[in-house]
Amino acid sequence: MVATNEEEVKAAYVREFSLPVKTQERHDLVVNKILFEFKYSVKLGDIEVAAKVIAQAIYYINRLFKKGRIDEIKYFIVADKDEARIFKVIEFRLFYESYEYQWDDFRPSSPDPKLIAAIKNSKLLESNRVYRLTSQDDLHIFSTRIYKILSPNNYQIKSNNQKHLGWSLPPFLIIICGLTLIVSSGIVLRNHHYFDFLNKLTPAHNNK
Repeated sequence: MVATNEEEVKAAYVREFSLPVKTQERHDLVVNKILFEFKYSVKLGDIEVAAKVIAQAIYYINRLFKKGRIDEIKYFIVADKDEARIFKVIEFRLFYESYEYQWDDFRPSSPDPKLIAAIKNSKLLESNRVYRLTSQDDLHIFSTRIYKILSPNNYQIKSNNQKHLGWSLPPFLIIICGLTLIVSSGIVLRNHHYFDFLNKLTPAHNNK
């Protein structure tokens, strides 16, 4: 929230998710199957704005595709200081594999208007969630999803451990079982003393 430029937004993501910084490529960041495209403060909920930012990311994806390295990424994320969107790369295959757009005559920061229009009209944005990072609920869901994508194996182990602990150590069951044991023990002891008392009385009664 306190970022004042695009680089500070990127730095915040690097810190939060412990991302290794790679600067050899001409795009913001690619790590663990995710391509990130950072902005400072744009309206990612606006279809027009989002389409242009996504088109820029598609330019970088097209470069990886042409180099035969498309398998290096499965997701791409566009994000600014208070919003973010997550997309599957495969959903945009018709765009980054196409020869209809001018990949060399336009810079990624100023994408081919034809590509922007095609993305806008594709309906892919309408069905995609905009995470409002100023909302604690959205922030939690977004962060959880990112961690799951970045480290699916670790996330699965963590989830399984949480489930295991949740079932093996339910506090309320421990309390109930403890109380039941105490009450049961008290009843047994009380009955034991009662029968001892009757046994002592019975011989005396017979002697009379």
